[in-house]
Amino acid sequence: MREFCYQLKQEPESIPEHHRSPIGGPLESLTDHPIVFGFMDEFLTSGYANENCYGFRLEGTFLTIRPNGHDNFSPHGGRGMLNFPGNSHTYHLHHDKAHSGLTRVVWELNPVQEGGGGTMFLTGSHKGAFPTPKSTANRDSPLWEDYTCPAGSMLIFTEAITHTGAKWTDEEIDRVAIFHCYNTVGNKWHKWEPHPKHVEEMPFKRQTLFRPVHCQDNTPTLDTV
Repeated sequence: MREFCYQLKQEPESIPEHHRSPIGGPLESLTDHPIVFGFMDEFLTSGYANENCYGFRLEGTFLTIRPNGHDNFSPHGGRGMLNFPGNSHTYHLHHDKAHSGLTRVVWELNPVQEGGGGTMFLTGSHKGAFPTPKSTANRDSPLWEDYTCPAGSMLIFTEAITHTGAKWTDEEIDRVAIFHCYNTVGNKWHKWEPHPKHVEEMPFKRQTLFRPVHCQDNTPTLDTV
């Protein structure tokens, strides 16, 4: 998968056109990985699902390859309890369950060391009613938290939380990460769409990750296609 990521960035013409995306080639299987399904079913599904249809959508994706010294510090997000629902960056409780709205899944294909340039978070800010503390404009603020993980790890967070990239400091390896965004079936934030030919090649249930954005009658079944 890591090799495909470099191929996608450096030699895209060597890949069939409809697979030139972060869900192409061997990366496709990550879109509905069993662990992804478990978490998204918990935090995103709102009943628009059946045995052959997921209850959420994959609405956007991008790949990042960041070498030593690449800096991406730009805090954003937060106050998800009070965000206007149309922007998707929401977090709330519904029938005693947490609902995350726009939810990010990051696949780290290289190891990440704490303080080494992975994504940083302001814990609890997705539930906040006040602006982000001014001190967090400083990347060295003790309020920021990050993580250590081995290659192949999956990071999940709500886009309602305050978060940011950081300066990648590893001198031996790049940060190679795939950022997928999942949302409810009736809402969409990103402009991205998968290649139609690629979707046609997928198993039926995986295709339902990319169905139209609406709620009414939006639980397709195998016997309706």
